[in-house]
Amino acid sequence: MEKKKTNKVIISFFVTFSLIFWGGSNRCYAQEDPDLQSLLEKLKDRFGAIKTLKADYVRDLLPKVSSVLPSAPMKAEGRLTFASPNKLRLDQSQPRAELLISNGEKAWWYIPGEKTVQVFQVKDYGQQVKPITEFFSGLGGLEKHFTIRLDKTIPEEAPYYALVLQPKNPQPDLNQIHLRILKATLLPLEFTFYNILGDGTRFRFSQVQTAVKVSETAFQFTPPKGVQVITQPMVTPKKGS
Repeated sequence: MEKKKTNKVIISFFVTFSLIFWGGSNRCYAQEDPDLQSLLEKLKDRFGAIKTLKADYVRDLLPKVSSVLPSAPMKAEGRLTFASPNKLRLDQSQPRAELLISNGEKAWWYIPGEKTVQVFQVKDYGQQVKPITEFFSGLGGLEKHFTIRLDKTIPEEAPYYALVLQPKNPQPDLNQIHLRILKATLLPLEFTFYNILGDGTRFRFSQVQTAVKVSETAFQFTPPKGVQVITQPMVTPKKGS
């Protein structure tokens, strides 16, 4: 069960990563903080010219109660590859080999050691970040669904900007996102997702490279012979939602 929840969080990360930086215009005239508005304009200009990105990552699970340890490993490491607007690949190397690929519509989670691959529909695991889509697409999503602010408790001399994204209607798996952006390069340094219980999943990035050559085959997956394919069920919206 814990593994499935971790999968869902990372699928949400896929969607959020692409929408925040490549989701289109991020103008939002409802913002009253000029520093925040200026930063969002800079991010739009910075990422408008970026088509591909690669980075090393470290993923940490951050349980609110440190004595409550999930069954999934607390730390994982690997390599991230991204192609605009919505293709992403995580090649995990530690603590064991795993591969997560998304072509924007479908995602595959392949675990060679278990000879299994789970198949997800990205849209079914990205509903909790729909407000981000609306916000960064310039549809007024911030005022309607989402609150975003600069974390001004961070010292001015810090080498990064800190943003806090708060859904006005939090979901069980996504209650808040903390995002850190390097000031020098305006590239992502760290994402932390928090669920409604306060448990976090943090992605830290290093060795970030942009404008790198990426083949389309990096976002395709054919299950090897003998691998069990597990298709996750589609999420059916509740009546009245």
